Amino acid sequence: MMQALISDSQSKQLTSKAVQVWLTKLRSIALDAEIMLDDFGYELLHQKIETRKRDKVRSFFTSSNPLLFSLEMASRIKNVNSSLDEAYKEANQIGLHPVELIIRAPDHKEDRMTDPFVDESGVVGRVDDVSRVVNLLMRSDYKKDLPVISIVGMAGQGKTTLSQVVLKDDHVVNYFDERIWICVSDDFKVERLLNEMLNSCGEIKIETTNREELVRRLHEKLKGKRCLLVLDDIWNENGEKWDCMRKCLLEIGASQGTKYWQLRVVMWLPQ
Repeated sequence: MMQALISDSQSKQLTSKAVQVWLTKLRSIALDAEIMLDDFGYELLHQKIETRKRDKVRSFFTSSNPLLFSLEMASRIKNVNSSLDEAYKEANQIGLHPVELIIRAPDHKEDRMTDPFVDESGVVGRVDDVSRVVNLLMRSDYKKDLPVISIVGMAGQGKTTLSQVVLKDDHVVNYFDERIWICVSDDFKVERLLNEMLNSCGEIKIETTNREELVRRLHEKLKGKRCLLVLDDIWNENGEKWDCMRKCLLEIGASQGTKYWQLRVVMWLPQ
């Protein structure tokens, strides 16, 4: 529910001072919750270490006492929940209403990043996530003509950064002959995506919207190659367009001389 309110607030914060104040307060609550989780993780680690020190007696009044810590955490959780309840009431007072998360604000849309090179510091602590995706990509037992891996998550969780780190992983670099990353955004045009695929393969940009010509050129360019296609920031859920894109990819990989077309598609979708 709170995420839905945030979606509404993002379309109004440029024109409403009250919404800006509300968002600032909400960020403060989120920070308190994050600090609380960090403290909880630290205490768990601390208690594991303490259990190994059987020869030492822990004072009841030390900060590491489990009972006192549990009471403190319960109080902090209650405070965060109370703050969120208050923020929800204030949201109604300033005219914010829950919206479906798939709805995008048409105004004040920020340009999304379309360059597949980012600061990898955002992936610290997510090595396991990278490994899971890489392992899925390296599997050889796919029984479909077009294996698709879908990664779903809310906006701001680092899916884009993660996808680009996967692209530069040594195993992925060595396994795939071509690695293509495309920011789909909500401007979903099959011809645009095919054109960007050609550009990523080193082709000079061609000014054509002829789908058949684009498919033919990609077929020639990728013949006999292993290809990884990452489609990032997908918002459009038009089934007909996606079916058209799928058919194009199957045509690109047709008659490659292998039992299965060596293309892996990774789709990063909002939750």
